[in-house]
Amino acid sequence: MKLRKWSSVAMAAAMAVSTLAGCGGSSNTDTTAAQTQATQATEAAQAGSTAAENTASGEKTVIRVWSKDRHDATYVQQKVDEYNASNTDNIQVEYQLYTDNYVQAIDMAVQSGELPDILVYQEQMFDKYVGAGQWADLYEFMDDGMKDYFKDVIFPGYNEFDGKLYFVPTCGTTCRLFYNKEIFDRVGIESAPQTLEEMVEDAKLITSQLSGEGIYGFAENMKSASSGLSRSMIIGLQRETGKPFGYDFAKGEYDFTDWADTLKLWKELLSEECAFPGCESLDIDPLRTQFAAGKIGMYCSYSHAEPGVYINQFPMDTEKWDCVPIPTVGNKTAGKQYYSGTTGYVLNAKSANLESAFKVYKDLFTDEDYLVGYYEGGFGVSILPSVIEKSNPSADFQNKEWLLIHPEFDALLPKPPHSAFASGMIVEGEDLYKTCESIYYGDADIESTLQDLTDRYNKAYQEAIKNGTGFEVKIDGYDPMNPTLQ
Repeated sequence: MKLRKWSSVAMAAAMAVSTLAGCGGSSNTDTTAAQTQATQATEAAQAGSTAAENTASGEKTVIRVWSKDRHDATYVQQKVDEYNASNTDNIQVEYQLYTDNYVQAIDMAVQSGELPDILVYQEQMFDKYVGAGQWADLYEFMDDGMKDYFKDVIFPGYNEFDGKLYFVPTCGTTCRLFYNKEIFDRVGIESAPQTLEEMVEDAKLITSQLSGEGIYGFAENMKSASSGLSRSMIIGLQRETGKPFGYDFAKGEYDFTDWADTLKLWKELLSEECAFPGCESLDIDPLRTQFAAGKIGMYCSYSHAEPGVYINQFPMDTEKWDCVPIPTVGNKTAGKQYYSGTTGYVLNAKSANLESAFKVYKDLFTDEDYLVGYYEGGFGVSILPSVIEKSNPSADFQNKEWLLIHPEFDALLPKPPHSAFASGMIVEGEDLYKTCESIYYGDADIESTLQDLTDRYNKAYQEAIKNGTGFEVKIDGYDPMNPTLQ
């Protein structure tokens, strides 16, 4: 499949985009994580039992909604409460946050048959279960008016597969480098770095001059390698190499060997010469707390979430911060970096109350007043032309240009094999995130380790094809600067 061409209105919407993605971290220790997951499973089972009992007894139909996002939780809960108080369909919505272990909670709920009715879209869990028939086809419930309203955000190969629509993004996000303007001014840095080399030098300068005050040049939420790298280094490498997640779509093979120069610099960036102490055990919200307190010069994260975070969660003067594209080695640009649609919801196809779940989804989460309020509240930037036309977004989204999606930098990218058939490609040994961790926090030899990573991923890919658990992922004539979806 190929990406449908943008209409002029949709392209204008894309120019005015930037929105949400995961905002949670992980629990403090392995023991705590296990306890949390056990608690989540118990709560899910209890909630599911309660819903079934209520339905059987003629009481209100309970529709459970799970979210991973903390930054918009107050707004969403308010709207859920209003819906519960006003709907005439005898429906009660239960809204629950799983910010620490969202994917793990979903895994356990799938295994126990206690998945909620509606879930906030998250790419990893979507990819993992879409092939198993876990997510409902929204087209089966949408009327023509709803299909027309969302036509500009339906993309074959992204949210529509084989004529089935699984989620509808109403906002969009990518990743940027966020920096403290006051800290830069104090040490004489005149502008944000454009190259990764400059970024390392700026981080060293800030740390060398201000660490005595507890101020450091750089931080990232490296407690979870996948969470930290997915919003930082991996995104920069998409632009630098033209290979999303190390995959060459033109050749149809993995190649991580050209990550070497970037990893050498990241090893410096995460050293005590540059980094906030304890990055190896830092979650994203504690990081944001320190950034808001003026203790961190730079970090990378999602463009959609930070404005709402620094308005509602960890208040920070908007004049003190800004963002720019994530720097690359030598400012090299061989391709575009991903942007993703956000604030989408998937419906559990196996829900006992699927029709009621869709009604909640439609009447609550796709209501135009709800979407306008979401955009104006600074929780994300809409990619819906009608919402953009009717909204007056927050000052951050009006004044900080790199919070927006820029088509010359950002694009929807095709999925590499390990995402396209996540459960069907089994990589032996450490995944790409933990392998990178063995380099920047360990003594692993960069070149040989990246070659081994390349070999292991290609072997797993070919075995998936051979075993029928995967398929060939190759796009003839693929141009990283003008990417198309498969």
